[in-house]
Amino acid sequence: MQVLLTILFTPSWANGGGARNVPPSNYNDLRNFAYAAAERYSGTTSRTRTPSTRCISGGEVLVGLERAEQPELAAADLRWTVRQPAFIRSNLHSYLARRALHELHRREGRLRRNRAAGNNAPRSSRPSLAPMAFMTLTRRAGLRNLDAYAHHPYYSRPSETPASRPAGSAVELGNINTLIALVNKLWGKKRIWITEYGWQTRPPDQLFGVSYARQAAYVRQSYAIARANPRIDMMVWFMLRDDTNLSIGWQSGFLTASGQKKPSFSVFSRLPH
Repeated sequence: MQVLLTILFTPSWANGGGARNVPPSNYNDLRNFAYAAAERYSGTTSRTRTPSTRCISGGEVLVGLERAEQPELAAADLRWTVRQPAFIRSNLHSYLARRALHELHRREGRLRRNRAAGNNAPRSSRPSLAPMAFMTLTRRAGLRNLDAYAHHPYYSRPSETPASRPAGSAVELGNINTLIALVNKLWGKKRIWITEYGWQTRPPDQLFGVSYARQAAYVRQSYAIARANPRIDMMVWFMLRDDTNLSIGWQSGFLTASGQKKPSFSVFSRLPH
């Protein structure tokens, strides 16, 4: 079994009583925590319960949204401009954790930067930076090296399929090679990880849900797409069981909130691993 460990959010004691999306006051606290967590689950100590761990530095960065680790960008004249020092600080956050992981063992410490879809619309009600623009700005801001690049290629509309090529700035499974090409340009041929992906079902989701049968078919199709791409060596389905909160939760589980198996459960269990 492999454990995918994601480091995100800051406890209030580490940032002067701030919100969980406020970076730590002392980045050595993050560095030390990353090292201790990687050591604990590295497979090299008597305390380790799992034989293999992949450590992730930095969570999903939703720039400009309520979950962002401090607003990294400011809107000016309908264009995104780097706000200093917050943008650099966000990358330093991941950089220090990466250094700690690599100090433990270069083969076990892994850094990825992760982006969900964005709208590149700084004056919209929920402004966010799209993946390709984020990657370019991150490289320009000083992120010179990484071990893998992870992405969440969620669909934009329930009328799509896993192979659909979206319009605009979104990067989904159907056009994932556009993201891979930019990774090649900015950092070289790094590993590509899909650390979140899923299709919600209707019921219960009435807005983005698809039928149980379509979800099952899309599980098979999406994993086939990822497996056929030689650059993608990780794909994680989000999530196992539907969230009980229908208003803000996610309903892409292989199980209903009550634990009933959807058809996708058996499809996933039969996939080659």
